[in-house]
Amino acid sequence: MKNTYLTLFLIFSVVGFSQFNPNASWKDKNKNSKKLSFQEDVDTFNEYWKTRDKNKKGSGYKPFKRWENKWENQLNADGTIMTPQQLWAAWEEKNNAKANKNNSLLVLPPSNWQPVGPFTHTNTGSWSSGQGRTSAVAVDPTNPNIIYVGTPAGGIWKSINSGSTWTPLTDQLPQIGVTGIAIDHTNTNTIFISIGDKDSSDSYSIGVLKSTDGGLNWVTTGLSFTGTGNQTGDLIMHPTNNQIILCATNTNLYRTIDGGTTWTIEQAGDFAQGSVRFKPNDPTVVYATTNNSFYKSTNTGDTFTDLSASSGLVTPSISPTRLILDVTPADNNYVYVLSISSGGALNGLNGIYRSINSGTSFTATQTTTDILESTQGWYDLALAVSDTNKDLVFTGCMNVWKSINGGTAVTKVNNWSSPTSATYTHADIHHLQYINGKLFCLSDGGIYASTNNGTSFTDLTAGLQIGQFYKISVSKTSSGKMVGGLQDNGGYAFSNAAWKNYYGADGIDTAVSQTNSDLYYGFIQNGSSMYISNNAGNG
Repeated sequence: MKNTYLTLFLIFSVVGFSQFNPNASWKDKNKNSKKLSFQEDVDTFNEYWKTRDKNKKGSGYKPFKRWENKWENQLNADGTIMTPQQLWAAWEEKNNAKANKNNSLLVLPPSNWQPVGPFTHTNTGSWSSGQGRTSAVAVDPTNPNIIYVGTPAGGIWKSINSGSTWTPLTDQLPQIGVTGIAIDHTNTNTIFISIGDKDSSDSYSIGVLKSTDGGLNWVTTGLSFTGTGNQTGDLIMHPTNNQIILCATNTNLYRTIDGGTTWTIEQAGDFAQGSVRFKPNDPTVVYATTNNSFYKSTNTGDTFTDLSASSGLVTPSISPTRLILDVTPADNNYVYVLSISSGGALNGLNGIYRSINSGTSFTATQTTTDILESTQGWYDLALAVSDTNKDLVFTGCMNVWKSINGGTAVTKVNNWSSPTSATYTHADIHHLQYINGKLFCLSDGGIYASTNNGTSFTDLTAGLQIGQFYKISVSKTSSGKMVGGLQDNGGYAFSNAAWKNYYGADGIDTAVSQTNSDLYYGFIQNGSSMYISNNAGNG
């Protein structure tokens, strides 16, 4: 039976659960791992890695240590993780205090925080340069020059000039991870965003937010969560009815038919890292995937049927741990699915599957080429089909791969260690999407776009201040000299009013000498390598 939740009603509380990505390999070792406390999750993780190689590319070790490093400093007195609702309540309290003219807070001097970047990066050719992780993209349906990009820890940003410059829209919110964006096609000032970081829980979800002024201000909707452990994913709006929106979460697939005021659970399951799509030109049909199931609705998402086994996607020999899908208006009967499993051959690849009958049955078109190139498909996995060519397919994990014949033959488009290549998109591909004939790639390094089907990509990241810093250090003698380490984007040094990306990999701990402000130190993960610059990061 479906359960409808009204506005401001708090949907299922799981206070205190740590909930790192539930599809990570060490989670499989404990059937109750989704409900572990923070310390229990850390202990389970450490026990798992006692007998395994944590240095293997894509092992999942680094994302977890990033998660641990962040959340160990944001615990309640009882050891549970501070919830998004607690942060939201504190934010509302601050706003209420500012509105109270008699409040003592008003006599305090105003703060003077200014953004200092990095706003850009330069590919040096010696390591894989990037700026920050991205997770979602949307284009204004009435103006192709207006682009929105969501990031898992750096908010949502807006460009009005096709990505040449960007403006942040969520700097004043207590939760700024964005995993889904839906724009109202009848009034493009109305925007919905789903909150959180579905891939590695660097931020948790408070639900779906709504703006009616182009992203300047945001309010909660009827889909509002409490507690940690909640994540959202795809957020899609009906192409002709702006009142119907579907939202994928890690517990259910929700739908609203009144523009976000109330939401209904349409299908239980972990949909956060899956996909939800309307059938092109026939929105009565909706496709959706969880980590191990394929669903289809023929009544605009009101009910769903599990076609996993009958369609051939799940068999006695194939038990997926993640499924993502895409469709194309070039032939609305085509549905592509990328299927992976924990372990197994080809780094867990089951294959690229294609249906030519709206998901009734699938045939594997590619099972023999290692398009994943690592075991990290649980963290980053992407699939896109051209909106004008039903046989043009792109996949992503470590790098971007391309097929011009529906997946039968695939070729690698780029290489994460070749940053000067025209096709460079940085490593770790989280999302691929065709919009108006343009292919967008969202990776650990930023947002990239191709107008020639992957022959080359343009880096649109300049202007986005979205780097995830582990640590920063400032000179004791000059505030204009500092250094910091970024997730998957190396060490960034600041001097002479400019940032320099002076070493690669994951920049972790950093320091500026207390006696020589030109002497910078930087470590990568686990302190396995230290980099030193004696000229303030210029070399």
